[in-house]
Amino acid sequence: MQVNRSLCQILGYPAEELKRLTFQQITHPDDLSLDLQHANRLLAGEIDTYTFEKRYFRKDGEIVWARLTVSLVRDGNQEPLYFIAQIIDISELKQSEQVNRRLMERITLANEAGGIGVWEWNLLTGEMLWDKRMYALFGLAPHESPSYDLWIHLLHPADREYAALTVQQAIELRSAFHMEYRVVDDQGHRWVRTQANRLLSKEGRIERMLGICQDITPLRNLNEALFQEKERMAITLDSIGEAVISTDKEMRVAFMNPVAEKMSGWSQEQAAGQPLSELLHITQGRNGPEVESLLLCQLPPEKVTPGLAEDLVLHSPDGGHMDIHYSITPLRSEAGLEQGAVMVIQDVSESRKLMKRLSYSALHDTLTRLPNRASFELQLKRLLFDAAEHQHQHVLVFIDLDKFKAVNDSAGHAAGDALLRELSDLMQHPLRSSDFLARLGGDEFALLMPDCDIAQAHNVVQRIVAAVNDYRFQWLGRLYQVGASAGVTQISAENYQSSDVLSQADIACYNAKRSGRGRLVVYEQHRLPLSGNHQGMDAAMIDALQIELPAWAVAPPKTPQAAFIWLLEVQLLTADGLLLDETLLRNNLPDETLRRRLDNNILEAFFRHDVQRLNNKGIPVILPLNAQVLSDAAFVQQLCQRFVAAGLSSSGCGFAFPAASVLSQGDQLYAALLQLRQCGCRIVLQHFGRNLDAFNLLSDEVVDYLVLAPELVANVHNNLMDEMLLTIIQGQATQRNISVLAGPVSVPALLSTLANLDVNGVWGSAVAERQPLRSLAEDHIFAIR
Repeated sequence: MQVNRSLCQILGYPAEELKRLTFQQITHPDDLSLDLQHANRLLAGEIDTYTFEKRYFRKDGEIVWARLTVSLVRDGNQEPLYFIAQIIDISELKQSEQVNRRLMERITLANEAGGIGVWEWNLLTGEMLWDKRMYALFGLAPHESPSYDLWIHLLHPADREYAALTVQQAIELRSAFHMEYRVVDDQGHRWVRTQANRLLSKEGRIERMLGICQDITPLRNLNEALFQEKERMAITLDSIGEAVISTDKEMRVAFMNPVAEKMSGWSQEQAAGQPLSELLHITQGRNGPEVESLLLCQLPPEKVTPGLAEDLVLHSPDGGHMDIHYSITPLRSEAGLEQGAVMVIQDVSESRKLMKRLSYSALHDTLTRLPNRASFELQLKRLLFDAAEHQHQHVLVFIDLDKFKAVNDSAGHAAGDALLRELSDLMQHPLRSSDFLARLGGDEFALLMPDCDIAQAHNVVQRIVAAVNDYRFQWLGRLYQVGASAGVTQISAENYQSSDVLSQADIACYNAKRSGRGRLVVYEQHRLPLSGNHQGMDAAMIDALQIELPAWAVAPPKTPQAAFIWLLEVQLLTADGLLLDETLLRNNLPDETLRRRLDNNILEAFFRHDVQRLNNKGIPVILPLNAQVLSDAAFVQQLCQRFVAAGLSSSGCGFAFPAASVLSQGDQLYAALLQLRQCGCRIVLQHFGRNLDAFNLLSDEVVDYLVLAPELVANVHNNLMDEMLLTIIQGQATQRNISVLAGPVSVPALLSTLANLDVNGVWGSAVAERQPLRSLAEDHIFAIR
């Protein structure tokens, strides 16, 4: 048997499983006999093909209707070879037929229920003639003869006088009549509508009356239900918190509920018939321009709803105002003719206040009220664009607090929070109104100084550093002293790449700490071996670089002492100890050979630094590598061989790659990652950001860990939006059996939040300080001090 994908989808079976079944096993028993009869006739040559509708069983037990067309293929001797069956899913068609059949049944029953009886009354003889429907309407037995008196007797007692008077007036006035009344029956009563006209003689007298009777009980019940529904709707409209205004085709007010009266300042009586555009005064913002009234003047062709971001304000005649959101929906008849519109207005004053608070929270640090990392990134982007487009100069500064952790650990989190607030205020004193100080997280701050050169910035930042160094923090009777280290770099038309200026400020700040703390360092390109003629870089200069691999312990947030893996960093230093930025270095190397030499040197440092002793002690480490190495099949093969030769296949060790680089190349790097996994390497993707679509490209076949981007972690303990995003990321990763790591965590308060979010591991100074790779091998089995 051969099956195609469409049949597998119709029946819900995998192809291999479906091939093992016979058509008898998947055919409904009631259809099997007819199917076999047709098949036998086809085999006997009585027919060439057959088509009929039959039912199949899906794998999940559900029944699916299909149109089956079968033909038989024979060989040259007319011997049967195989059947060809075309199966078309007609379940929806069958369902439509069933719906239509039920609809016709309902229409038929409705017609019978609303059947019309015909009668004739000869006023000269008093004789009445009724058809069968009349007998049924009035519950008359077949042997009984109808008469006027009998008809009056069959009516509800309360309606008899009204009916007799109506007939008498019609006779006297020689006119037609129409009336509705109740007929008593076994169920109580039914409503009947009677219409009649008169037939006059030549003399102008009424001789006969011809009429019809129709059971209108359902209609009367419907009218009563509609009346009650209208009453309920009126009560509802009076009770809801939204303003509802209905208009005619000319957009003139036809109805307003009490809330609309209160919001607009107009009563129903005052507003009735008035143009909607003259009653409602809506502006963009409290003191902004008036909203274009065209929508309030003309009937819209479809529902109109302004964007939620529009700051719309409704003003009332007495000077009141409120934030609103509204929609206008056209009303049309069953034939599609325009009848008017309904406008619904919501008072969103409170929700808009909440949105503003959330927006502020998204861009500000809750503790210090300073702009946060997200706000800093937006401002940095603006200044970088300004530098590139208008050749303006700006300054970027990174400021790290020195010895802050000691205060936090000894005096407690409350003291640490109070110190951060006081220092935040202190650092703002020397700044201009245009300067932008942000807290990036923990004890890290960033300063953007628009339209400023290095000399001006140096004076200001030096005052900030000196002020922090001289500050004495008092807490519960004790004095504490901290310091600040700052790294400064210039943003200009020649230096406006985000990654470059961030790296420069970070390197300068690191060198400030390395050279003694409590000072500032200006990033100076000419001091690095990357300046001038980059083509002069050679293998000797690459080999002369010192490579250090400090390690961060990663532990569960609930038990931060139980480290289960260590994340390494790659630090490149010149002979005099100056830290270089690896990304800048790679970008300035003249050819791929030197870049690969640098990769080999990093691997050499990794395997040389006591990796075997780490393995023996059960200390798994993760080495970060450039994602470009994954495109080199020979390099990946060599890396696997060396990893296995070092005995690391079952050690838990592995390699980390930038998430953005790996995900952007997708399938191209999949084979390389899979090859590393098959060698026993753990695979880590670093700096995983806000792109949730990336989960469509992730698989536990090639990825073990995701390391969150630092900006997602820094403020998650006091930022609801970041917390929601991390919850989504953690949930998606868990579904794919991928662990999530977060850091750097420098504030212990973050640990509780990350634990509640079920993050698998955290790293940073709140867990353990960074330490050299060599000390891990020389220290105890667990290297956290």
